[in-house]
Amino acid sequence: MWNSQEPLKLLLSMPAQLTRENIENLQAVIDVDKIINSQKFKRDLCGEYAPFCDYCDKSVRFPCAHAYVKMKQSEGLDVEVPEEVYNSLKIEQEAVEEVAPAEETETEEVNEEEEAPKKRIRIAVAKKIR
Repeated sequence: MWNSQEPLKLLLSMPAQLTRENIENLQAVIDVDKIINSQKFKRDLCGEYAPFCDYCDKSVRFPCAHAYVKMKQSEGLDVEVPEEVYNSLKIEQEAVEEVAPAEETETEEVNEEEEAPKKRIRIAVAKKIR
């Protein structure tokens, strides 16, 4: 299903110590093929697109490229992402605020005029014309 040759060709043309730009370029090549296949199968193939999906780490930018590199490393290819490059690509988690249990939380009266505007959802129905 996936084009295993293009990412491999690109990876073999790169230095053994990958840079952010190398990872970004590898992701772009993988994304093109993943999008083509997702359109072909009419669904998002994230997580099931290729064998390297088993190595996926969504906590970094360019997760497909990192997963592909990890898979190739496990197959014995001499390539690495230096720790400083890997750390620079980590996605920072938003601070999670602790919320007090419901019985300890004070409730405030809210003036109707001060309420945020209600969000509305539009639903459309499309018909296929033959």
